[in-house]
Amino acid sequence: MNRRDALKYVGATIGTIPFANLPSFGMFEHQSVVLDDDVLKQLDRIKSEPACRCEVRMERGGARLFLNGKEQFPFFAVSSSPLRTAPSYRKAGIRFLHPLIGPEVGWTGPGKYDWSQFDKYFAKLLELVPDAYILPRVHLYAPVWWKEAHPEELVKCGLPVPEGQYKAPAQFIEPESGFNWTSMFDSYAASFASELWKKETGEMLRNFLRHMEASPLKSRMMGYQVSGMHTGEWHYIGCGSIPDYSVPMEKAAGPIPSVERRINKGGPLMRDPAKDRDIIEFYRKYHKNTAETIAGFAKIVKEETGRRVICGTFFCYVLENVMIQEAGHLVPEPVLHSPDFDYIATPYTYQRSNVPGNQRWDSDVIDDAGNLLGRARGVGGDGAYRILSESMRRNNKMFISEIDPSTYVESYRRSEGGSGSDTVEGTLKILRRDIGQVFATGHAGWLFDFGHYSPPFKANKSWFDDPPMTKEIKSLMELGEKHRSKLDISPVSEIAAVYEPKSWLATQHWKAEEPWEGFGIVISDFIGHWMVNSQARTIHRVGAPADFVYRFDLKPEDRSKFKLFLMVNTFYLTPEEVQNLRSLFRGSGATVVWFYAPGYIGPDKFEPSQMEALTGFTFKRIDEPGPMMIRCKIDDSGTKFYRDFGVKKPHYPRFAVVPGEDKSIRVHGIWSDNEEIAFASKEHDGFTSYYVGTGPVPVEVLRWIAAKAGVVLWSSKPDNVRATKGAAMVVATDDGERVVRLPVPMALAEGGSAKIEHRLIMEYGEVRLFIKT
Repeated sequence: MNRRDALKYVGATIGTIPFANLPSFGMFEHQSVVLDDDVLKQLDRIKSEPACRCEVRMERGGARLFLNGKEQFPFFAVSSSPLRTAPSYRKAGIRFLHPLIGPEVGWTGPGKYDWSQFDKYFAKLLELVPDAYILPRVHLYAPVWWKEAHPEELVKCGLPVPEGQYKAPAQFIEPESGFNWTSMFDSYAASFASELWKKETGEMLRNFLRHMEASPLKSRMMGYQVSGMHTGEWHYIGCGSIPDYSVPMEKAAGPIPSVERRINKGGPLMRDPAKDRDIIEFYRKYHKNTAETIAGFAKIVKEETGRRVICGTFFCYVLENVMIQEAGHLVPEPVLHSPDFDYIATPYTYQRSNVPGNQRWDSDVIDDAGNLLGRARGVGGDGAYRILSESMRRNNKMFISEIDPSTYVESYRRSEGGSGSDTVEGTLKILRRDIGQVFATGHAGWLFDFGHYSPPFKANKSWFDDPPMTKEIKSLMELGEKHRSKLDISPVSEIAAVYEPKSWLATQHWKAEEPWEGFGIVISDFIGHWMVNSQARTIHRVGAPADFVYRFDLKPEDRSKFKLFLMVNTFYLTPEEVQNLRSLFRGSGATVVWFYAPGYIGPDKFEPSQMEALTGFTFKRIDEPGPMMIRCKIDDSGTKFYRDFGVKKPHYPRFAVVPGEDKSIRVHGIWSDNEEIAFASKEHDGFTSYYVGTGPVPVEVLRWIAAKAGVVLWSSKPDNVRATKGAAMVVATDDGERVVRLPVPMALAEGGSAKIEHRLIMEYGEVRLFIKT
């Protein structure tokens, strides 16, 4: 589900319902469903089974899931009410269940635990699906008694917490499912810097795992996911109210700068390290604490299970990470590099439309010049990942995409399904794209069903339990089971989109953009929304696959692997990192597109010389606020683009290329409010260097750059293309014929001969899958 919608709804609902009218429901299904002791007979049925062994192996190009020694198509079932939906999921071919649990209800007092309700809950799931395997999502929240006993260990926000989001009562929802999001946004919570909370929560987690290891359930537990904080995705508690001024955080990351300095309303797009070093350093320690704490919980899981089963978490979000300075994952390395995590998960894109007059469930995105950037969800959307999936592979992690679109059985329209999800035909296209993407990219996935989450939804049944959907999902599961183990899932992209998470430690705060006019969403920063999130819409429509990767995961061999590097937000770099990039690109013959201010922010001060060394251009800084809008002037190689692109709102600083005596510079665009060069290219240090002063760059321009770089465009149209060496997917972004050219012969999944060139007549949003046979 769209967490932003959920939180907005929960906050509004709680704020309007009298406390006396609110029943005391549990947060998760196991807390509110009363099960008879007879269900424990299911444990007798499995007690002779050997302990489950589940692992992720890096083989034949990527991460593969093995269960008891046999490779599996890695696809799971998630629901707000697993007891209602598990049988229908099994009908559709899914037997790996991912229930959400809150063990704090079994943490009854200091050093006291009672896990009996979990025995019954898991046993009931096995009664419903006898051949199921279970991967619980374990939410690590402090019980109320703990918070009452340790008020000095709790989060303290710098701004007032909105009414209904502190000591919030349970949300009024359907009693039988018991699912609500209260603890996932309640700012009445333990500080994540509290050493006492970490210690005692770790002890609780160990006790829970030891209980499971001593139970017959050991034969069906394929692993554990650790979750927590805001929305269960490790976004810091109270992130909208500027945390955390608690004593524990002061000890861990202090001195903590004032709220006013952190937000710096009206300030520049980049912080000056010479003046704001303390702010940058605070955020670094703040985010490092989060990542190291999460990694510590994973270590406990591996220790208590003897590394016999898998462990995962939500983390490493880069795209569409709202409230990013407070809620982001800006120091991902402790999680990404941890040997104790086998997989990283995230929901896919939630970007909403900013087109005037569009409904909230539409997700077409335009820039301020009216250029269509792309569509996120819905029919014909890219359904793209918010995580850098190539970095997951490079760090030996399986990536799991959380797929949660509403379908035609749901009458209440929000933003989950997107345009077209209210029809059978549209829903099937969306499901085929989302699950097909998992198949074609060599990743993993799960469907998240909110059909019983009421209110706000009204289906009162599984979103995916209807014959047309059951048939489609089952056919895709069979496709994965038949082919995944035989396919090479190595990456095949010639385009790398490169990101630097620490840049956000030193760029403009998300709250400085309030009220976020023209964004289509709220609580997002300028850099993140326009240069990262919206830019991704056009990258996905280039018509060729692209790898998304952290800057620190680039390798020397990438100089020959990729023909085009998009250096999206590499603003904050150390001198060593600059030298590494220069060495990577020097003499490579690649094309490198540098966005906005590459290397301009150094550890101690602004470093214009780093920016010039990387790009090969000389710049002047423009401190007068002006529109982040470029007047493009391209008429080359069959591409003619004489339009503006970018954002109208004035910002500073901006940068202009100074040509001087350099006659090799090719000018492609100027700032819209002056004649200064904002978009140019040249040959530099053995590679082709492009500088573009703002984003998002339209797809027409990206396709032109890609073609000039020698990238093979798989589709003759700006379609969404995903691929590995063994499989591919094309999603049509308009009606009509297109030519799909593959690097090796592949056959359509529905049959036919394998060939390199396919001429296809497709309708908007149609999905075609290809397999190397």
